[in-house]
Amino acid sequence: MRLFWWLEQKGVPLLSGVKYEEITDKGLTITTNEGVKKFLAADAIVPALPMTPDSEFVKSLKGTAPEIYQIGDCGNSALIIDAIGDGSRIGRAI
Repeated sequence: MRLFWWLEQKGVPLLSGVKYEEITDKGLTITTNEGVKKFLAADAIVPALPMTPDSEFVKSLKGTAPEIYQIGDCGNSALIIDAIGDGSRIGRAI
């Protein structure tokens, strides 16, 4: 979110509500909200997906280690700085 203004100033198209179909070395194929498939030529693609917790990943690790800690988006949707803080705090506690 903090970089959206910068991306807009650089002319980077920001597309919301699209479905990613295929990424190739030439670009990205998407389907718009209206159901229209489009190919976007690109050298680089930066997906900014919704920040939602991934609790299923933690469940899949159950029993594989004596202790498992949820940090970052695995526990709560947050920014990278919050994930770093979680990792630092848990690392010191261990």
